[in-house]
Amino acid sequence: MSRQLDLVVQGLLGTNPIISRTPSGRLFCYFRVATAPSFRVEGSWREGPTVWFTAKAWGHLAENFARSLHKGDPVVLVGRFSQDAWESDRGQHVTNVLTVSCGGHDLTRGESRFMRVSRAAQSARTAPSAQSMQSAPADAGPATASGAAAPTTASADDARGPDGPASAAAGVADASGMAADPLTDAHWETARDESVAPPDPVPSDPLTYTVRDEALV
Repeated sequence: MSRQLDLVVQGLLGTNPIISRTPSGRLFCYFRVATAPSFRVEGSWREGPTVWFTAKAWGHLAENFARSLHKGDPVVLVGRFSQDAWESDRGQHVTNVLTVSCGGHDLTRGESRFMRVSRAAQSARTAPSAQSMQSAPADAGPATASGAAAPTTASADDARGPDGPASAAAGVADASGMAADPLTDAHWETARDESVAPPDPVPSDPLTYTVRDEALV
């Protein structure tokens, strides 16, 4: 009997995606997402407390996120919900985690453009290289300050999307000649072991950190 809890999260990116590799060479990325439920009160809409998630993805999906998403973008993500417990000098904390199986821009908020990339092109550009093992530069931006525990195991569910059954669509005419430029050093973060430091604790008053602020927690 499955105890998996799948969620659909509609929100805004609080950080740029950070992409890295485990020591075994497996590609992954993570980023922060904020969502605030809306509800109607006396004929007007109000926004509830902001809820933060650390989103994680594996393989080609991870690279596509890193190439396509940026801090502040509205997104819709589908994935498995879990919670990571961790400790700091300020005590014990729990982080909401979404292991994403598919997702993209929220087209109720704007426009987007799709570019198909062949499986061969994706495999070539995601192959381990010296670049992927280099540390991100010091001025890579605030995204590196809000990392979360990197996923340590991967299942078939983790590889859905371009890595899984959906890859059957790769037989359709592709844009292998239009493959995007390689990811720059600013996208990468060295993974010295199977984990990355967790994010800073979420403040006790989440209302202070609204989606509109896009403030990092």
